[in-house]
Amino acid sequence: MAIVQQAPPYITYRALAHVSAPSLGKHRDVMRAVMVRTSDDTAIIQDLPQGQNQIAHGFPVTPAFDALSNFTLSWRVGAHMEMSSYVHDVQPLTYQEEPSGADVVVFRLRQYQANYAPDSSDAPDGKTHITLEPFDFVKREVLQPDSTFFLSDLYIDNKNGLPTEIRYAGGDDIVFVVDYGMVQGHWLVTHGHYEETLRGPLHIGRLHVIADVSYDSFAFPAGAPDPRLQPPPTPAPAAPPAPSPGPT
Repeated sequence: MAIVQQAPPYITYRALAHVSAPSLGKHRDVMRAVMVRTSDDTAIIQDLPQGQNQIAHGFPVTPAFDALSNFTLSWRVGAHMEMSSYVHDVQPLTYQEEPSGADVVVFRLRQYQANYAPDSSDAPDGKTHITLEPFDFVKREVLQPDSTFFLSDLYIDNKNGLPTEIRYAGGDDIVFVVDYGMVQGHWLVTHGHYEETLRGPLHIGRLHVIADVSYDSFAFPAGAPDPRLQPPPTPAPAAPPAPSPGPT
């Protein structure tokens, strides 16, 4: 999404995560203050109120994350419901615009069959809801079906044409939801949800875990809010080769 690529250079925010394993009756709240450099997703994370301070990636995903991309999500939940999560290898999807006289065009991505959902609305103040189903040939090519997810739903705000909710679904009961909102003129992630059924060794035992995260306290400093987030120095250009000595 072009608007996500226009994100400010630095974002500070607070992430409030609720992690649970309902079948075990276990849950934990995780609160972190994050400062992120959006150009490369380098972040300073402070566990609140007075926990660990570390250099990592935006938690759980950087607010400037473009969910309409090819990407890898790395996440884990430990025995004490501690949580780590970040996205990497992000490659935004690109489209070639074709001339069209239609008011709304449903993009049929190469991997998906796209349709309007029954609750989709074309009202100016409504939301367009598009369902996406990967073609069978795409699912057959997946090497790790238990850990792969695909786009399933896309909600678009008709007032501005921007996605407000992007949903993924996949094997092992995976559900990944990213919600967006306008914050001081920036279109950012404001809420995330992830759930998955984890399997034990040899697929013995199953545990369904859920993580729900809200973002708040956004700020957009013009410069690095922490010295560790200063951009690396630009390498000096190589010196031109010395001229060859002329004839004597």
